[in-house]
Amino acid sequence: MLSYRHAFHAGNHADILKHLAWLGVISHLKRKTKPFVVFDTHAGAGQYALNSDQAQLNREYDSGITRLENVQPASALLSDYMSVVTPMIEAGIYPGSPGLTVRTMRGQDAAHMMELHPSEFPALQTNLAPFTTAQGQSGSIHLHHRDGLEGLVAMTPPTPNRGAILIDPPYEVKNEYKQVADTLKAVFQRWQNAQVVVWYPLLSERAKEKAELCLNMVHEISALGKNCFKAEFTITENTHDAGMYGSGVCIINPAWQLDEHLTQSMKEVCKAMGPEAGFSLEWLKQEEA
Repeated sequence: MLSYRHAFHAGNHADILKHLAWLGVISHLKRKTKPFVVFDTHAGAGQYALNSDQAQLNREYDSGITRLENVQPASALLSDYMSVVTPMIEAGIYPGSPGLTVRTMRGQDAAHMMELHPSEFPALQTNLAPFTTAQGQSGSIHLHHRDGLEGLVAMTPPTPNRGAILIDPPYEVKNEYKQVADTLKAVFQRWQNAQVVVWYPLLSERAKEKAELCLNMVHEISALGKNCFKAEFTITENTHDAGMYGSGVCIINPAWQLDEHLTQSMKEVCKAMGPEAGFSLEWLKQEEA
């Protein structure tokens, strides 16, 4: 169950979509001076050395973040993302979502990052040590060696109750899709205004059962009664044996204009990724203005 290591996939196409969406949520929260609290349910190691054996095995970053190296962003969201990522890439590192979060949150904000893997959690502690001990940040970044979905329900609603959640399981186990939907049902009973980003893989017919479970999860999320949209990024044709041909994010209680900002940035990303790349955004529930 705990075999997944994100280092094998660091900086790939899925990271780009996921991290742009997450940064968009954080950027909106920062528009007000009021503090906020964020939760990362599957934090991993926090950041990843691209020269590691795991990252070098398939070099997935070459078809991901590497293709953005020479892009001059026109959209504000992609510009913000590249301003954080570029110096890290130059140092041979790609940030996971925790690495992105700690570099963009403010001293008055708080983050709870959860990781259950027995090897990944010590790496998370090591990689975020400069931020957890920094003056002005001490006590605001909390690392938890626990199941992220269980921890999320246990720790919500937070104080203050202004904030967001990132959920991106590996979906190694089939029941994880159902667990995500059930967790969100429980969370929204406690924390109605939480902004949530749920990442999920786009799987071809070869993985039909998991693909159907994923569709069911997105449907259950859309039935929670909250405003939400899904955004999907494809990097190859969806043939029978394509495997994971892209990924998506389902964003619940999205900030105003996040859909537009994400679309603008992903259009630039697709252009850099090549002719097979595509992006779509669909509102699953949207209240009329």
